[in-house]
Amino acid sequence: MRSFRSRICVCLFLSGAFFPLHPAYAASNREFSFTVSAPSEGVAEITASAPGASWGKPGAEASVATVYLDGEYNQDIVIDHGSVPWTYRVFLGPLTAGSHRLRIERNAKWSAAGAGLDVREVHTRVVSSGDPGYAALAHAPVLYARADTVGHFSDVPLLMWYEVLPDAAGKLFQYSFIFTNEDAGTPTPALMARWGRGTDIEYAYRLVVNASGKTVRETFQGFRHDEVAFAGKHLGDHPYLLVATPNNVFADTGASILQYRMLPVEADLSHHSREELMDLNPWTYRIMAEELQHEGKIRPYGVRSANAAGDPRSYLYLEMDAQDKQSGLAAWVKLKGDSRWYSSYLGYPELAIERSGWFRTTVELPPGTNPGAIEFIGVECLDLRDPFAREHSPVSEEPESILRSISKAFMLDSDYKPGKSILDVNPSLTLHPGDFYTFVPEQER
Repeated sequence: MRSFRSRICVCLFLSGAFFPLHPAYAASNREFSFTVSAPSEGVAEITASAPGASWGKPGAEASVATVYLDGEYNQDIVIDHGSVPWTYRVFLGPLTAGSHRLRIERNAKWSAAGAGLDVREVHTRVVSSGDPGYAALAHAPVLYARADTVGHFSDVPLLMWYEVLPDAAGKLFQYSFIFTNEDAGTPTPALMARWGRGTDIEYAYRLVVNASGKTVRETFQGFRHDEVAFAGKHLGDHPYLLVATPNNVFADTGASILQYRMLPVEADLSHHSREELMDLNPWTYRIMAEELQHEGKIRPYGVRSANAAGDPRSYLYLEMDAQDKQSGLAAWVKLKGDSRWYSSYLGYPELAIERSGWFRTTVELPPGTNPGAIEFIGVECLDLRDPFAREHSPVSEEPESILRSISKAFMLDSDYKPGKSILDVNPSLTLHPGDFYTFVPEQER
């Protein structure tokens, strides 16, 4: 993944490269001036904190910073790292040549009462049409917040990334978001089993441009997780999208009082699942866990629940690459000195992984388990056909799964950061229903 920083043309900044602020000054004045030499796309890097805030603390979850450009509303930023200073990277949209003013202030209406705002420094830059990465930035979606999340610190977008993919008509840009969780849709235990996380990850928008840079197709993910032709409005080349459902899919009409303009990062997921973006941004696991706790979606170990999962630090996270044909895969773990095997699918076939390609799953282990206590990691193939199909399908159509890779197996540390992977194998195994293969973690070899 490459940063825009190494691929842009820096314009003129007031006081050099950034604007340091004394906290007392920041409390009363957050206005900055900068000059642009030619029409371009603007980017701002805002280092800020929210004193007193914690995502898992009711009434002090986060502060919301409102950004104004030349006196007009531009966007809002959820300051979600608490009292730790963090650099929030956003795009400002198309800029004309000349002088501009940027103002940042705490949105008192939508910030948590117990969360302050301290803007440490602001760094602005521009990306012009001749710069690498311009097309990806210029077409990044402007995202309207779902109305019932405003002021509630739920289903908040944490990160936007894009992938550049081949297409018969030209070059395809795909933009996706990581949200803190989803208020509806897949229950938390199923999220952990079938997706390997408690966040919600959704592709939002696809754009195809031809060799001359002309847009030939625009689509977005609609209410039924279907691909729908985009017919909405643009800010320059930026499409406006609304988070429209409780499971965080989109509409190309409508608006809300908050909008996000997150700077997209580039990712190559040809050898990883989408959850790789969480590994590269490990703070997302902490916010994931804090929101699950805040929403009552974490239950004690050993308690079965339809809507709650265990402590995210008690799971083994696995990344696999497989091809499934009317079948599914489930992961198992055995600990040293323990006769029990622990499974990802909890005995429910519908929680097995039935999709092909790269994916994640998790296996919950007893609290306090250290990765060094893992003796074996197993993979099982399950027949996911309905009983009638099993009885009447010809033998030639027997389900099978080809397990190509297990590239990661890790646990989160006490601070919710991914630990060292203990397994990386490329077995290229063909499994049929009932087949079970075991692998030895690296420290045991």
